[in-house]
Amino acid sequence: MDPNSKKIRLLIADDHPITREGLALILSNQTDMTVVGQAGDGTEALELFRKCLPDVSILDLQMPVMNGAVAAEKIIHEFKAARILILSTYDGDEDIYRAMHAGAKGYLLKDAPREEVLRAIRDVNNGLRFVSPSVGAKLADRMIAPSLTGRELHILRLVASGKANKEIAYELGLSEGTVKSHVNAITSKLGVNSRTEAALVAHKRGLLRE
Repeated sequence: MDPNSKKIRLLIADDHPITREGLALILSNQTDMTVVGQAGDGTEALELFRKCLPDVSILDLQMPVMNGAVAAEKIIHEFKAARILILSTYDGDEDIYRAMHAGAKGYLLKDAPREEVLRAIRDVNNGLRFVSPSVGAKLADRMIAPSLTGRELHILRLVASGKANKEIAYELGLSEGTVKSHVNAITSKLGVNSRTEAALVAHKRGLLRE
């Protein structure tokens, strides 16, 4: 009998080799786990998933070529039963929401204790969802927060890049008054009083990441 046949077969995707290889070493030392593939970006993760068909895929959120949320969405679209766990440094509520909305079964921060990471992998492998209390609280806040429209998100990113209303209006083919109305709606939804505050909150929550 193959000694790995009853082990949880894992795919790890992270663009930092030291992080990826370190995690692989830790997980390979578990008696019930084996690492069957390592990827450096989301596209490679998708290709390796097709080849290896892992039980659980552990994806970093921010990776080149294709980020973890998009990779998760594409994998799940192709393999409905895929179990994906996001392991990220980002704890913004929008980051968490985007990943879970894409179909991830769990979300962990990279500073989580080793035992929490192992428990998350086992829970996700067993068909359960796993989010730490702090991550769950942020996800709950995101679910009840007023949502920005696509247009508002676009304008918010332009505001955060330092562009004035007049520049944004020219770029988007809108009147300056329309842009001002959008900016007012954005600050109201984010609960802030200025463009600068809006940019800071947007960065913290993960709203500026595509």
